[in-house]
Amino acid sequence: MKAAVKALVLFVGLSTGAAAQADFTGRILASHNAERAALDLPTLVWSETLAAEAAVWADRLAELGRLEHSPGYQRPGDGENLWMGTADAFTLEEMVGDWAEEKRLFRYGVFPDVSTSGNWHEVGHYTQMIWKHTSEVGCALASRDGWDVLVCRYSPAGNIVGERPY
Repeated sequence: MKAAVKALVLFVGLSTGAAAQADFTGRILASHNAERAALDLPTLVWSETLAAEAAVWADRLAELGRLEHSPGYQRPGDGENLWMGTADAFTLEEMVGDWAEEKRLFRYGVFPDVSTSGNWHEVGHYTQMIWKHTSEVGCALASRDGWDVLVCRYSPAGNIVGERPY
């Protein structure tokens, strides 16, 4: 009987982990795809490969305690969005929503002339989310020393000079 109880506990633990991952994935995709749907763009699909790569970088940034983009050679052809905030103070939707809020400064045009301020960096997270040729996303969340770090990777990368976002 003890073995059956132990097996049940292990199964429930695995189910909870799988459910939590499915919830994370679903919420991240929903937040991204809501922005894309508003522009009648194809939905993004989840990439476990991108998520695994994002996890490595999210852990590194949590360890560093600051944001910096990964070197391009570590993510050839992939885009990257970064977010950092107080641990457990923000929902996933708020984290991704910070990127989406950049649309208030977005101006449709040829990249990098896509910001009403003249500085594409002020809309670069948003334009990566809505880039027409981007089809996959994978994200990871890391926490350390009172900070949460969210890293999302995108394939293929957006924000291509000379192209329109959509």
